[in-house]
Amino acid sequence: MSTCTKCDEEAVITREYEGRSLCEKHFSIDINKKIKRTIRKHNLVESGDTIAVGLSGGKDSAVMLEQLVEIFGERPDVEIVAIAVHEGIDPYRDESIGAAEELCEQLDVRLEVGRYEDYYDLKMDDVADTGELGNCTYCGIMRRDLLNKLSREVDANKLAIGHNLDDEAQAIMMNHLKGNMQKLARMGAMSDSDTHEMFVPRIKPLLDVREKEIALYSRLHDLGVIDRCPHVQEGSLRPMVKSFLNKLEAQMPGTKNKIVSHGRDLSDIVDESIDWENNVDDIQECERCGEPCSNDVCRKCQLLEDIRSD
Repeated sequence: MSTCTKCDEEAVITREYEGRSLCEKHFSIDINKKIKRTIRKHNLVESGDTIAVGLSGGKDSAVMLEQLVEIFGERPDVEIVAIAVHEGIDPYRDESIGAAEELCEQLDVRLEVGRYEDYYDLKMDDVADTGELGNCTYCGIMRRDLLNKLSREVDANKLAIGHNLDDEAQAIMMNHLKGNMQKLARMGAMSDSDTHEMFVPRIKPLLDVREKEIALYSRLHDLGVIDRCPHVQEGSLRPMVKSFLNKLEAQMPGTKNKIVSHGRDLSDIVDESIDWENNVDDIQECERCGEPCSNDVCRKCQLLEDIRSD
């Protein structure tokens, strides 16, 4: 077993992409520094902010909430509120909501839970495997919609999501494969804040932290980890891209960091080359639910209609 590069204690991790090992203490300090650096570099949190933290009960969101409380918990000018979505997946989501409630109690953070059953009059358990687009597509669209609603309901001006470095690398590759230059141009640590007043801008404090290191930090600090969703369907693009990048990383350490770094540079170039006024539909309000969208009827309402018509 290797020893910590900074002291003589036993290392809990060896970063091959950096060529150094860290003990539990210095690893935890380093994770905190990375998150602070990301927040500072991209100006993710400002005085007067109310941050809604999307909490799933899993490792990413649990670590994110714990770190945001550690960094901003004593500041009277920044408020942190946790929000969680119950999709109606039992007992999987019941257990994760329980873990979220326990964490929020430990950290003295208010938690608001929104349920598909209350907002959309359905549960994912009842509609799983019935749609043509796949469970994750239906659930993801409704989840994003409800997180945005909950953020507004708690008067948050920013929504923090547990999007890590691996997620970013995967998204960059997926946008390349799909040829989606608009999404590639809009990637980064914070989403656009001027598209519509009803869209709560999303921030990604974990953007520069690897998924593997978040998992290690969560184990060392006994933070929430939940099982895989029972309705996840195989064969979608993201799992294939994730597996491919993991294999590349194993053979060439640092690959994911390079993809994210070059992806950000390319995003800036693409952003400057796009005529946004002529390439993006005007944002309006859905004629059915009133949520912002680019068509007369939002994607969520279209999918709900498809589900109910089956």
